[in-house]
Amino acid sequence: MAVNGAQITIVGNATRDPELRFSNSGMAVASFSVAVNFRKMNRTSNEWEEEEPSFFRVSCFGDMAGNVAESITKGSRVVVVG
Repeated sequence: MAVNGAQITIVGNATRDPELRFSNSGMAVASFSVAVNFRKMNRTSNEWEEEEPSFFRVSCFGDMAGNVAESITKGSRVVVVG
């Protein structure tokens, strides 16, 4: 659920294996990054053009952090909503 209705969705590939850590209070925290490649159709040449990839750092907390650390590896296709 988004706060104030602002929400984004990122679809891309994990650029590294998630790193699982624990906060001082014992909460699990998983961190990884996602690369998103954009391409657009050039209407003049009728060909697809690749743009520079964008990189996003992602952090997950609690039970989700454990699930992410167990199921995502470098190169995995991921959908991040937040």
